[in-house]
Amino acid sequence: MIKKISILIWGSLLTIGANAQDVMLSQPLESPIVLNPANTGAQYDLRTNLNYRQQWRSVTDPFTTVMASGDAKIASRGKSSSSFGVGLFIMNDRAGGAHLNTFLGGLNIAAKVPLTGSQNISAGIGTAFMQRHIDYSALTWDKQYDGLVYNPSLSNGEQLSNERTNNIDLSAGLQWSYGKGATTLSSNDNIGAQVGIAVYHINKPNLSFDYNDKSYMRFVLHSTISYGVKNSNMQISPSFIAAFQGPSKMFYTGALVKYKLQESSKYTDYVLARMINVGTYYRFGDAIVVMTQLEWGQFAFGISYDINVSSLTRVSTGRGGFELSARYIPFRSGVSSRLL
Repeated sequence: MIKKISILIWGSLLTIGANAQDVMLSQPLESPIVLNPANTGAQYDLRTNLNYRQQWRSVTDPFTTVMASGDAKIASRGKSSSSFGVGLFIMNDRAGGAHLNTFLGGLNIAAKVPLTGSQNISAGIGTAFMQRHIDYSALTWDKQYDGLVYNPSLSNGEQLSNERTNNIDLSAGLQWSYGKGATTLSSNDNIGAQVGIAVYHINKPNLSFDYNDKSYMRFVLHSTISYGVKNSNMQISPSFIAAFQGPSKMFYTGALVKYKLQESSKYTDYVLARMINVGTYYRFGDAIVVMTQLEWGQFAFGISYDINVSSLTRVSTGRGGFELSARYIPFRSGVSSRLL
């Protein structure tokens, strides 16, 4: 009976992962070119991001997601001129006891055009190779039970032939950005904003292993505001993300409070800016996310934890998953990174 309950739980989780929303990180702003192709090369000359996520260990075999991305600005004639960006990303997601594995490897290309001295608009497109694989031998089936005893030597009675699918996945996005002012330990008059829209699975790739089951297109709306608290060394950065994919929808909102500990030196690379960030987010009907992040010079390291508040709480006891992020943005001595 316990084994059958475990199978039911696993099956429901697999359905959530395969037929509802795509993989969604709890630190989505730390995978910017995956959030929106228009983010590619829009902010920095060079940027790299790493993400690691594990969830549902308290319920079943854990769901594990690993993601890496990098983007660069190319063909730019200056801060206020038009520019092009290029980015690469890879993602591997492994879900549940059947080891349902999804691999994505993609290329983004984007262009940014200034509207005014403090505003610009960018557009990007992306193409990715997607491979999905499932291990049927790791599953148990009703027909493999001899009474109440599981017998793996019995046939499962299913006609399952294809364990792997390969597809091309297309995406596109637009983004408006605004940034003005500067942040120091003695003054704080900056304000920045981003508003974007992206669409994924434009070509509706087939997700099924044995029949035709095309993916729904996924539409993402996102916005972020960062503003400095005057006469302080604090910034507040609320954000909102909404995703729609077929009958499923996801809303994610919250805020990050940034506290600057130290300015970078204008004269030497030995003194680097330091900032500590703390935030709380809510993914509607699913989880409360608590996050902290340390920015040290060109590097940033973040950790977050999901507190499950969905109907799965009965078996998860609130334990969702943890996520790690790392970011590297090189910059010259005395030149601080962009606000947005």
